[in-house]
Amino acid sequence: MSTPSGGSGERSRRARWDAPWNTLRGRLALGAMAGLLAAAMVFAVASSGLIRSETTRSSRQEFDRATVRLARLISARVQRALEGGRCTQISTADLEAFLGRGARLYASGPEFCPGSAEPYGSIPAAQRPPIDQVLIQRQGFQHLDGVFTAAGPNRVATAAQLRLTDQPFGVIIVSKPSSAVSTRWEDAAPSLLIAAVIGFVPALLLTLLVTARVTRPLEEMEQATQRVAAGDLSTVVPTTGTVELDHVGAAFNEMVDRLREREDSSREFLMKVTHDLRTPLTAIRGHAAALADGIVPETQVPRSLAAIEGEAARLEGMVADLLDLARIDARRFRLEREDVEPGEVLGQAFHAFAADAQRRNVRYEQELAELPVIFTDPARLGQIVSNLLENALRWVPDDGTVRLTAAPSPAGGIHVEVADSGPGIPPEQRETVFEAFRSEETPDGRMGTGLGLAICRQLARELGGEVTAGHAPEGGALFTVTLPGLQQTAPTLA
Repeated sequence: MSTPSGGSGERSRRARWDAPWNTLRGRLALGAMAGLLAAAMVFAVASSGLIRSETTRSSRQEFDRATVRLARLISARVQRALEGGRCTQISTADLEAFLGRGARLYASGPEFCPGSAEPYGSIPAAQRPPIDQVLIQRQGFQHLDGVFTAAGPNRVATAAQLRLTDQPFGVIIVSKPSSAVSTRWEDAAPSLLIAAVIGFVPALLLTLLVTARVTRPLEEMEQATQRVAAGDLSTVVPTTGTVELDHVGAAFNEMVDRLREREDSSREFLMKVTHDLRTPLTAIRGHAAALADGIVPETQVPRSLAAIEGEAARLEGMVADLLDLARIDARRFRLEREDVEPGEVLGQAFHAFAADAQRRNVRYEQELAELPVIFTDPARLGQIVSNLLENALRWVPDDGTVRLTAAPSPAGGIHVEVADSGPGIPPEQRETVFEAFRSEETPDGRMGTGLGLAICRQLARELGGEVTAGHAPEGGALFTVTLPGLQQTAPTLA
């Protein structure tokens, strides 16, 4: 018990010091963090373009609106000048305050303030851009980017109409550097970075929480496994609400149930074997002591010796069954296959129990059709049929019936049946009767070791066939053996 505990403690200490990338929780967290970082980077790259595009569009719209407002302001000044008022000069400072640094104003039409030094000039005839009067009247402005060469390179230009008494009389063109109406990556990066961090932190916390909830059931399952390894077969893994983990937990619980059943069966088997071994040993010891003390009459000596021989044979059979089952489970059971006349083997097995059946007045019958030669182990075939016949005689009452029948199977092998008129086997137990160490009390109060039927099924399967249980026409149990035909395969270790 100390070794498993020590191993568990060592595993726990090792788990605590494992690097994060070597644990499931760490890998989930690191994977989620990598995914979040990748998503944040994709978001930043994608959103930066959208933000820059939207900001540029908004800045350009504001520039266009400012150009239209400036055209209205100049139109009002010209109107006042024509009506005899004073023409207020538009200074460069006023223009940049209105439109921003680097703004330039060009006019096409009459002089706004005659004799004044305006911060704008007329457009040379060779550089006048094509003006779409219909477009300007419809939307109030026209973009001249790339076609207004007088403004210079890397600049945007917007034209707006001048109107007097609601009649067009000229056009102004306002130009600004392209950078003034666009957003640079450096300007958007801080805001994007802050937004990404604000989104990343709660996402990371949520990922760590989910990862902990996902891996906690696995840690509980590891602890449950350590308890089972230490011998606690009452361990049960609770459900978690996660389908996949619940499937693993259900499989774990089923495994523990099977181990517990196997342990209970093994304990019960040891008790039965101890009792069954003690009975013949007690008889042998008693007869041997009586013979040694000379208290057995001379006429009864052969009877005592026969009793000793019979009990010794019984012990030998029990030990042979135990060895056979252990070898089959350990995959160290050798089969010696050869071409066999099955009728001869079945007949020998049948006649071996004829005296017992006659003594109990059991109706003991055989019906063997002409059987084909099969490739099998004759000794193991005889052992299978002998175990089934012995089992039938154990359960059939006096004056009952036991019948052995055999016929060729359509697949080329043989089909053997052992039927009796005993109490039969309930449908729900027709599989469990083949489990090792499982035995029921016979009508006369005897208990077997529960090995015979288990050995029959294991041997039949190793020979390529099968043994099944069912209901006999006589009302009792029916055991059916099917074996293949001439399958020329080399002897194997079963």
